[in-house]
Amino acid sequence: MNQSKLLAYTFAFSTSLFVAGCGDSSNQDDTALMGDLQVAVTDAEEDFLTYRIELESIQLKKANGSLVEVLPLQSEIDFVQYQELSELFAVLSVPAGEYQSVILGLDYSEADIVIQDEEGASYEAAIQDANGNAITQIDVELNLNEGNSINISPFKTAQLTLDLDLAASNTIESFEPPLVTVEPFMVGSTELDIDREHRLRGLLESVDLATNTIDMKLIPMRLRRGTFGDFNFHVDDNTLYEIDGVEYTSEEGLSLLAEQAEGTPLIAFGGPSEEGEQRYLATQVLAGNSVPWAEQDVLKGIITARSDSSISIQGAVVETGDQAAHFQTEVTLAVTEDTVVTGYRLGDASIANLSVGQRILALGEFNADNNEFDSSQGHVRMKLNAIVGEVVQASPLELDLSHINKRPIDLFDFSGTGLDAANDASPEQYEINSSTLDISAIEEDEWMQVRGYPSSFGSSPSDFDALSIINPDFSSHPARMFALWQSPSTTGLTIESSEIVLSLEDARTKLHLKGIPGSSQLSFSPEKLVSTAEEGRFSILIRGEGVHMFTDFDSFIGSASEYLQNGLAVHQLTATGQYTDSLKSLDVNYVTLRLSEPQDLEQDQE
Repeated sequence: MNQSKLLAYTFAFSTSLFVAGCGDSSNQDDTALMGDLQVAVTDAEEDFLTYRIELESIQLKKANGSLVEVLPLQSEIDFVQYQELSELFAVLSVPAGEYQSVILGLDYSEADIVIQDEEGASYEAAIQDANGNAITQIDVELNLNEGNSINISPFKTAQLTLDLDLAASNTIESFEPPLVTVEPFMVGSTELDIDREHRLRGLLESVDLATNTIDMKLIPMRLRRGTFGDFNFHVDDNTLYEIDGVEYTSEEGLSLLAEQAEGTPLIAFGGPSEEGEQRYLATQVLAGNSVPWAEQDVLKGIITARSDSSISIQGAVVETGDQAAHFQTEVTLAVTEDTVVTGYRLGDASIANLSVGQRILALGEFNADNNEFDSSQGHVRMKLNAIVGEVVQASPLELDLSHINKRPIDLFDFSGTGLDAANDASPEQYEINSSTLDISAIEEDEWMQVRGYPSSFGSSPSDFDALSIINPDFSSHPARMFALWQSPSTTGLTIESSEIVLSLEDARTKLHLKGIPGSSQLSFSPEKLVSTAEEGRFSILIRGEGVHMFTDFDSFIGSASEYLQNGLAVHQLTATGQYTDSLKSLDVNYVTLRLSEPQDLEQDQE
């Protein structure tokens, strides 16, 4: 019987690692058996436009100190490109056994880190470590506490999600000069993040029409080589397909996919069909020349202005050939009537749909000499957009916009969006076509997020076609908190009963309401952290010891209390949960806590 299984990595801002074993273990030593492992990466921070570094290694460590390398190939990763999804990275054989920690090798020697200020201006940042020194290679160790070790054994699947938390890992010291202090903070979970979309990328192997399953050879990100293993996933009647630039639904798409040659480029988006399941269900499948591959360059970004067939993309990311993504301050996208446009959920699309505020992915050819991207004979895929603003009129709905796709509104030029200049879109009175959506409860001066598409270029007065409207309740809303004490503090937080009580007078703080870019400028500030979650991701980082991971909040604060009683000081905290303004509390399911040894405190205060 085959004694090997698979290792799968998923990248977004976090990394998810799944492990499963197979084979009969009744008469074999663990060292002879193999198991499966999968890894994913995810996170989301508004301050970073690009965060590209080299991932050199991922090692699993047993209690006896033995190490197993599970990274098939060193890879450049721009973590910002994975803010909203995770990527299945590999499915490889891993020796059976219990692994108690994970070590990531990160190379910052050629890092490309671009940050933005509150006005949306971008800066290519220099980096330093906590002591002001240059950074090259860094090893980050995650210790899996509370019996949360990775057990790889026959017929059993284990999962591990690794998250490079950008807020906890980086401090923007200044914009002029642009400088970021880096101290990587990796956290983890022994489960797949079911709230995040996952991506599979590689080459088609086979399609089984009877079972609605697809087999593929994984080749993640923009890589072209390496042994990353095979993966099987499911589709159903709701799965959408795009093959060679043409969109299909259901059986028609699957049947056409079955006719494609083995080795056809393939991308699938989806995730586990139910919590805890290993069955992967795809909601969308791309194939053929709909997939960026070696002969095509890729442009990702948001349209900030347009004049006829010349389109401006600010804060663009360009991938050329098989190279890693790189940031471009501004790129001009050229389109013609021959450009294929897909991805529009409201019907067929053309280049007229490429209006100001639209998020796109374009395939074509990039000219680095003049920063022009030619998609005149290429393909542009429209992405769903999110706009945020304050209601100035409830019906018909109008917003005073603050952000489009997390970019400040001052970056956008709406000239030409209307039938004439008098009808160009106005960000102060941005008109929403709410269609059949219920807007009866919306009132003036409320803040909200609307998801959908800008109206066709040159067709206003209606400025935006809404697919969904989120009307946040600021009195109780999902939020993410960040606090940095300028000097590590012995009084910055205290543990009382089952709460973390905060003292933030000497800290730089930010509370960001989920889905509301710029909300950190509002006057919300938690005074305590509580947790009603049965399980969460709670982590403590101590210099020289690595990261200690907990899933139980009481165990986490118990360990934190012990460290604080032994003289350690709090330097940084990030937390995610439900903020209730009347209680000034954040009900958390995620916390990172950076503590310093006494000698670190003295060095930082010098």
